[in-house]
Amino acid sequence: MSRLRSSSMSEDPVVVAREARTRRVGAIAWPSFFAAGVATMWFFAVVDPIELAAISWPHAEVSRELGYTIGFFMFWACTASASLFTAMLLGPPARDVQARTQ
Repeated sequence: MSRLRSSSMSEDPVVVAREARTRRVGAIAWPSFFAAGVATMWFFAVVDPIELAAISWPHAEVSRELGYTIGFFMFWACTASASLFTAMLLGPPARDVQARTQ
């Protein structure tokens, strides 16, 4: 049994495919979340979100907390897209699941 398999002993291809998809989503979401957090800390250590909002959206009132939140989610979108692209380059999970079940 592969070490990548979960603790379930099911050989049902649907369950195996769902587990592979869940691992793929986790492998994309968690590193991108972590990288976005680090990028947010570094970026906002130098840039004040209120000053950035005044330059970007001069007619909108943006609080510091909202600026941090928007910045974090923008960094998360960027890092998640990079992780997703890497996952796509690794190949579709269907081939991995099919190879393991045979």
